[in-house]
Amino acid sequence: MTNVQRVYDDGLCMQCGTCEGICPTGSAALTWDLRVGYRLRVDEQTCTDCGRCHDACPGPGLDFSASAWWRERNEGAPFEDFLGPWRRLWFGWASDPEVRHAGASGGVATALMQSALETGLVDAVAAVRMSASNPLEAEAVICRSAAAVASCRGSKYNVVAINTVLRRILDEPGRYALVGLPCHIQGLRLAQLHSRRLRERVTLAMGVFCGLTNEPHATAVLARQAGLDPASVREVSYRGPGWPGGMRLVTDRVTRWRDYPDYIDRRFTALTPPRCRICPDALAELADVSVGDAWLDRFEGSDGVSDIIVRTPAGERLLDEAAASLVLESATPAEMVASQADTYGVKRGACRGRLWLRSLAQQPVPDYPGLALSASAGDRVRGAADAAQERLFRFLVDRRFPG
Repeated sequence: MTNVQRVYDDGLCMQCGTCEGICPTGSAALTWDLRVGYRLRVDEQTCTDCGRCHDACPGPGLDFSASAWWRERNEGAPFEDFLGPWRRLWFGWASDPEVRHAGASGGVATALMQSALETGLVDAVAAVRMSASNPLEAEAVICRSAAAVASCRGSKYNVVAINTVLRRILDEPGRYALVGLPCHIQGLRLAQLHSRRLRERVTLAMGVFCGLTNEPHATAVLARQAGLDPASVREVSYRGPGWPGGMRLVTDRVTRWRDYPDYIDRRFTALTPPRCRICPDALAELADVSVGDAWLDRFEGSDGVSDIIVRTPAGERLLDEAAASLVLESATPAEMVASQADTYGVKRGACRGRLWLRSLAQQPVPDYPGLALSASAGDRVRGAADAAQERLFRFLVDRRFPG
């Protein structure tokens, strides 16, 4: 078998959507599911075993060593564990107060992508919004205007197979930016390695920091905690306006609001795709530019500040073109890592421990050459505690909210 069905069956699928996006026969198909996110099925009758989906799948792991093929884009930029390659480091926010206030962390992602369209760096942006027809589902969209980009602002604590849009990008000429989590950018780069057309068309990749994402079921549980029938929810937003904002659940009759991060409790974080817990890439190291909340005491009380990691010449050009739409302050590597202290714990100590647990159970584990992921005694304890807590709170959620 040379397709990705084995990756899925082994529990290594990252739900990024790359396989469906590049399959030339449409044999690899993802089906949305409230409980788990996406289920994958490869139609063996139509699959030609060309291997393209498997070659582009980030599920089995990725090379992070100094000789990795994707490091050529960074042109010798400094590299540090967890931080990844970087050419410039900034703290920043949108200079437009309205854009800043409406965003999840200062409106930087919105300002950058709107600028990329307005300056002609790209013709379209592949981004994520919540579905109008199924508000508990996040969906990939192609944006060709500043207004369309604005409709995608804000964090989405929900899985999304954004790389399914690679099929449209392959079919529709133009220059595209893609905004995604680390797993999406990994899938994109692997697909580009084997596709000249994707290299030529996706000219810009913006990565969004990620500790863990959530299954759609997590949002349904939050709705039920708020006294709402998930089926009655017509609109969901997880962050904003303002910083750090909050979650809004809207039905035809009522609106419920919960401050961030109050709703990020142990039940919510337990409902995470298992593969997320063994992914060490928190800061989208393969992107041209990466952004995320700047969690530092000195920014408390602000209207949102982002960490900005510029990794490639393409990322530098984007920041230069967007300079008028941003307010920037230089940052150091130590400040950048300190601003992501909680995420570091998840993506290093707990991740190492969870990888060790899978290996101990003789389950398939992803391979990440170039990263120090051997688990110390402390990592093993943390991984075991993390796994036990996840199982406990999944059990409690199922008992309280069956079905």
